[in-house]
Amino acid sequence: MPDWPIGHTALTWEVLSKPLQIETALRDCAELGYSGTETGGFVYDWFCRERPGEFERVIERYGVKMACLFHSGPWTDPGQTARLIADAQRWADALQMMGGEVLMLVPGGRRAEPAYTRDEFEVMADAMMEAGRRAQQAGIVAAVHPHWGTVVETREEIELLLELLDPAVVGFAPDSGQIAKGGADPVPIFREYADRIRHVHLKDLSPEWEEMKRAGVPLRSPAGYAELGEGLIDFPSIFEIVRAAGYSGWLMAELDETRRTARQSAEISMRYLRGHLG
Repeated sequence: MPDWPIGHTALTWEVLSKPLQIETALRDCAELGYSGTETGGFVYDWFCRERPGEFERVIERYGVKMACLFHSGPWTDPGQTARLIADAQRWADALQMMGGEVLMLVPGGRRAEPAYTRDEFEVMADAMMEAGRRAQQAGIVAAVHPHWGTVVETREEIELLLELLDPAVVGFAPDSGQIAKGGADPVPIFREYADRIRHVHLKDLSPEWEEMKRAGVPLRSPAGYAELGEGLIDFPSIFEIVRAAGYSGWLMAELDETRRTARQSAEISMRYLRGHLG
């Protein structure tokens, strides 16, 4: 297998609501052998506002690369486009200064009804394309990240958005668990769009997911995932697909919430990755 850089997102350490946990996340990642991590761009903004310079100092202290910042927002709303582009510019510039690589574009939260129209998808694609161009100017890769509970969660929605995006400007950042939660098998989607993949999230789907869904898991709930190797996802097939495509970017393990400690969950996932990737 190729020598992919392996990271673990900081989400498991609850940094979105507790930004100061980023230090614990970085320390644990370093000690467990992960070489990179990622978080939301607004976490970076919080540090800039509340603890200027500390974000960069903590990254340097532990030697774990901040490989990616994610950018989630109402991309289908033309009234929000200017703000979304300004955020993309700021976070791409921050990544460039920190030695990061990927600005991950995440569709906004899903409404119950009416269904999203092609026109709204075109608005989203146009805004993401401009964000991608700004990222390129900073030397950063932009990639779209489908996510359960957002405008883009089903296979049909993933395919429509990718149809509207120029892969030379905005690549694909699939998440195995999010795709599975959206009702699709992630393996065929990874295979079909392998040449567009620029960033990968590895997330397992809990064997309890179908039962949880029937019981009424709230929209966008982080429940239903599992540490790598503890669930239903066919990761060996995904590894083979990205290897055959010549992919050399990040494999980023992720778990949205854990019944263990964040470190224990990250250790379980690292054990699986070492067993399968060496």
